[in-house]
Amino acid sequence: MPAPARIILFDLDGTLTDHDQAFGDWALEFSGDYGIPLDRILEADQRHTARHEFFHELRTEFRHVPSVLSLMDDYRIRSAELVPYRPEVCEALGRLNADGWTLGVVTNGSPEAQRLKLDIAGLTSCFASVVISGSFGVRKPHPDLFHLALDDLGADASTRAVMVGDMLDTDVAGGIAAGLDTVWISGTRSRTAQDPEPTYTVPAVLDAAELLLSEDFALRPALA
Repeated sequence: MPAPARIILFDLDGTLTDHDQAFGDWALEFSGDYGIPLDRILEADQRHTARHEFFHELRTEFRHVPSVLSLMDDYRIRSAELVPYRPEVCEALGRLNADGWTLGVVTNGSPEAQRLKLDIAGLTSCFASVVISGSFGVRKPHPDLFHLALDDLGADASTRAVMVGDMLDTDVAGGIAAGLDTVWISGTRSRTAQDPEPTYTVPAVLDAAELLLSEDFALRPALA
């Protein structure tokens, strides 16, 4: 088969899926299950980027909850089950496929949870390749994950590719390290001078789709 002419690699959490809604729904359930005030859960979440640290803080204060490892295992699956289905995202991905783009996912996380999110959100069939960090022992921004996806999709020196994601330090930095152009899903955030610089910035994934559908990009070769 000929190599794909154009590839888009997507991040999953916060880009294709509504991570904030899923976490909010999980936090409401967790609050009811263990009698922990919801605002206390949300405060702890704001303080910690590492989930084990978040649970350690709550367990230190509320000793009646299960162990950190048990909480993390439950959270990993339940938060995946709560990912909302967004038909508008599925429709946008279908339009990109129809326009000749080959689509892949490069995501950090556990294979079980990340694949469950793709299924729950109705996204599995949209992608020709899914690369999940937990299967390989390295995490974004390591460029190997991006190269694995490109290899799986059959990219060669003629292929043009772009990485789309919401995190500057993993998606954009990793895409740049892999030699790709990048689209940053900024939301309401702004970039500092110390942050990696994306090729394009848009507020939401639907805007990224419109950008990729409407522009004749002069992307760099994926395997340059």
